[in-house]
Amino acid sequence: MEWLDILQLALLVILLYAVAIWSSGREDFEAGESIMLEDPEKYNDALYASVYKALWHPDKVLDYERVSMQDIALAEKAKTDIKVLDLCCGIGSHACWFKQMGVDYTGVDISPAMLDQARKDCPSAKFQKGDVTQAALFPPKSQSHTLLLGFAAYTFPNVKVVSDNAYMWTQPGGVFIVHLVEPDKFDPLLELASPFAAFSVQKYSYDRQMKSEIFFNDFKYTGTFHKKKNEEDASYDEVFTYFNTETSPKNIKYREQKQRLTMPSLESMIDTIKSSGFRMQEKVHLISAGKEYQYLVYFTK
Repeated sequence: MEWLDILQLALLVILLYAVAIWSSGREDFEAGESIMLEDPEKYNDALYASVYKALWHPDKVLDYERVSMQDIALAEKAKTDIKVLDLCCGIGSHACWFKQMGVDYTGVDISPAMLDQARKDCPSAKFQKGDVTQAALFPPKSQSHTLLLGFAAYTFPNVKVVSDNAYMWTQPGGVFIVHLVEPDKFDPLLELASPFAAFSVQKYSYDRQMKSEIFFNDFKYTGTFHKKKNEEDASYDEVFTYFNTETSPKNIKYREQKQRLTMPSLESMIDTIKSSGFRMQEKVHLISAGKEYQYLVYFTK
């Protein structure tokens, strides 16, 4: 047998083995009990709240955001004059920092489970359940600083509904702080899944890396960002693959959830928020925190 024939045979064996492994994986996925969650009020439950900080709020990013907010928005205000409203606060990652500063803080979110985790993490802070698209949620001109952090701005089909309310709730001279990104450029890999935490792996990859895999004690977490270039529709699809179905919730093998996002360009998002009446004061690049093409954008009323 010629060496070329041997090489072809070896490649065929490898190919057949790869197909077998792939088929086996698909059969396992299809055979295992699975649930799909697409309603934010359902997937933002106690399980998701318990791992939310590990997934979405690395300490170095929180620290950088705090330094930025202190320098730009808080330093020149008397503490007694500061009233912070944290929209879509989730687990309230900045709540205890504000309380330690001695300022008034309120976190609002639609998820009871996220609020329960927030109260557990920061018992001294005030949290309430509420829908931030409802204008009657807070009195007009009642807040000095209004926040919309994380990727919360992209969870609404039209962020103007929220920025209009934020404008109404914020006092004249107050500040609206929003986390925004360049949708087609930012790194969607979660920090725990990135092989190089100090910088973005995207610079060294031909294709944009969209998939994060993280191992917890009881399950493997997989999160995948989906977005076509120059289109606003996007999603973040998550799968929890349990190692032991006998101890998993409802004995499931897979928990799937889909976060639907609307992601206009950075410039479009800024213009939309400005159309509510705000003026853009400053845009702080989070690259020093390892988040290239992500920003804290400061608006004033």
